[in-house]
Amino acid sequence: MPRFIGLTPAIELIIKNPFTGRAYPERGSVVAIIDTGYEGFLLIPSDVFDTTFGELESERRELILADGRKVRSRGVFGETILEPYVVDGFIETVEGVNEFVVGAEFLESFKLELDYCTKTARLELCPQHLLY
Repeated sequence: MPRFIGLTPAIELIIKNPFTGRAYPERGSVVAIIDTGYEGFLLIPSDVFDTTFGELESERRELILADGRKVRSRGVFGETILEPYVVDGFIETVEGVNEFVVGAEFLESFKLELDYCTKTARLELCPQHLLY
């Protein structure tokens, strides 16, 4: 579930390759910061990407950074597990990235409430994404 690290909202999740069943991390979860300025789904470090998705053919995309610079990413479609939810999306990496970042494409499946006064956060799946 979401929480604050200092003033930064974050969530804990597991990254999974649905084709091989390989998950990162093998035990526990990783902390990903929430960045609504990043329009993608999930950005991960290159070493984690290579370990989890290395055998898959990756797609190349161009990202435009906040300062206007363009960088090339590589990525594949994968799963994120955010107990009790599993959300599919494009998981990508850029050389030099050393943190996990969830963006707007990931968040569009959820209602996210951030309360900076009490440093609390709440995340729930949007009704249209519930499976009955």
